[in-house]
Amino acid sequence: MTQYYLKPKVLLAPISTEIFKEFNLGAEVVILVSNTIMENFNLHSIFEDLRLTSNLHIYKHIRPDAPFEDLNQIIDELKNKKLDNIIAIGGGSVIDAAKALSVSFEGIDYRDIFYKKADMPGKKINVTAIPTTAGTGAELSFGAIIYDNYNNIKGGIRGEIVQPDNVLIDAKFHNNCPFKLKAEVGFDCLTHAIETYISKKSNPLVRNQSVSCIKNIFKYLIPACKDNDIYAMEKIAISSALMGLNLAYSSTCLPHRIQYVIGPLTNTSHAQGLIAIYKGWLKHLAEINLKELKTLAEDLDMAVHEFLEKIAFIKDELSIDYSIADLGIKRNQIKEISESVTGNVSADPCYQDTNTIYNILTNSL
Repeated sequence: MTQYYLKPKVLLAPISTEIFKEFNLGAEVVILVSNTIMENFNLHSIFEDLRLTSNLHIYKHIRPDAPFEDLNQIIDELKNKKLDNIIAIGGGSVIDAAKALSVSFEGIDYRDIFYKKADMPGKKINVTAIPTTAGTGAELSFGAIIYDNYNNIKGGIRGEIVQPDNVLIDAKFHNNCPFKLKAEVGFDCLTHAIETYISKKSNPLVRNQSVSCIKNIFKYLIPACKDNDIYAMEKIAISSALMGLNLAYSSTCLPHRIQYVIGPLTNTSHAQGLIAIYKGWLKHLAEINLKELKTLAEDLDMAVHEFLEKIAFIKDELSIDYSIADLGIKRNQIKEISESVTGNVSADPCYQDTNTIYNILTNSL
């Protein structure tokens, strides 16, 4: 039996005081947001209105990958508060930080969940996710990717309970992103569609959503980035959110596992790492004639070579055709990186052993 359902309340609307009334925020509310978003969208006035009914705790310090240090600051300061809601206005790292924090006030240390020393609690603080980038799908996924900056380990906590309870999609947030960021995170969205389709954990509903998302990326990502087309941007934003559901009901493949090693090593973003690794991963899939890749291309009414050419065209048009060498990886590091990759690598149908990862990285130079 295959199941796939949308549980959170999802609204497509401009952000406003009125729209927050849909979410029943409660008396004690944490807000995670950046200074840039605060200023560019004049959220001060909205927050002042919210203060009429809620006590707000506003934090603007969450860094990429949601480091433990940043999470601990909030937990230490609010550990004696009874929190009702966490609002996350930002990209994947901000939303993932909110998801991790949502289970951090229930008597279980999120670090024990991260290192699989404890199970998820049975309850959490409500999370309202307002994504400002269209790519990670964090607003609807069942996982939170965070970073142990003390031990230099990137990984995640996973479970249906961390899925946000409310989602607001406002395309003007996404359209305000710099060109390069829009392009890179848009490619991240594409990777979620491809990998959740190909994954051994996939199912017919996931694959159908993947095909729809890939078609949207192929049609709308370039105008969303190059022309600031708000209609195209909303299409990408919706696709990104739905890929969060795909991540919940399927899984990513080797590129994501490899990026978790390369990101901290090179101090590059999640999306940049994926773009570079895809150079070698897609080449490897084509070389071994992976049947799942052929089926995906057929569902898109393409031959495999046409599918790969379309991806290469998008990277070229958006000037994001990175290699791992561009990120700072040298050939003599590949063996060690290959042996450091962990997680559910077997979900990727091309995985045989560490030599598979070695070949992918070599082709990604």
